[in-house]
Amino acid sequence: MIKRALVYAYGNVDHDNTYRAAADFALRHDCELTGVFVTHDYMNYASVYGPGPINLAQHYYEMQKEFATAAKERFIEITNKIGCNAQWHNLSELEAQSKPSMYTDISFVSQPKVEKSLIFNDTDFVDNLVIDTGMPVIVIPEAWTQDTFGDRPLLGWKECREAASATRHALSIMRAAKMVDIVTVAAKINDKEDLTAGIQISAYLTVHGVECNFQSKIKADDDPNEANTLHRHALVNGCDLIIIGGYGHSRLREIILGGVTRSLIRNSKVPVLLAH
Repeated sequence: MIKRALVYAYGNVDHDNTYRAAADFALRHDCELTGVFVTHDYMNYASVYGPGPINLAQHYYEMQKEFATAAKERFIEITNKIGCNAQWHNLSELEAQSKPSMYTDISFVSQPKVEKSLIFNDTDFVDNLVIDTGMPVIVIPEAWTQDTFGDRPLLGWKECREAASATRHALSIMRAAKMVDIVTVAAKINDKEDLTAGIQISAYLTVHGVECNFQSKIKADDDPNEANTLHRHALVNGCDLIIIGGYGHSRLREIILGGVTRSLIRNSKVPVLLAH
């Protein structure tokens, strides 16, 4: 059961779609929602862009206060309109950025950008949230305009710890769904192990009151990884949430080679729920 949800904001970024999705989720699941503004490491910014680090740090600090004020105003406006139970918190630069997620059931973040930043890397921020806390994180795409999601989730299944963790964290969401598509991406047609795993995970979800169906798909030759296969299924079949286990490979391998996790969180056109 989900009783606490959290939504992160940072920088001079439009988080309205993420606020709306999180607020509607909180209302539907009857849980409290906390908005958290992450203050970047402006002293690191100053050290990178010196000389005059103190002046730069002070300037950046004032900018962050302005961004936090604007983010709070939009959060309050949107949550009041939707009518969910909400509160706001500014995260101190001395606090660990992922710390609030330790005390919540699920967190929301806006879709990361591909561009790198010496000040704040939002892809790394999502990585850290998922890996360091072990708690589920929902990434809302930049272009997502629907308030609701989760009526038709897609569960990307494989027999691994990360997928099992994501499944258990998302049980209450899947119970509330009209139908859950369980999809495995197999190496060959009618792979016996994948079919057996599909039967077992379907039985597990059915016992927990989840309406579901199972499909095994072959990765297309032009798909760089399984993420593209899952994403295509979601778009073609009207799935409005992709649930996957995050970072099955090491974080270093994901960064260097890319991977299912990073590909989905950067490129998905539907919300993605990750758990590690």
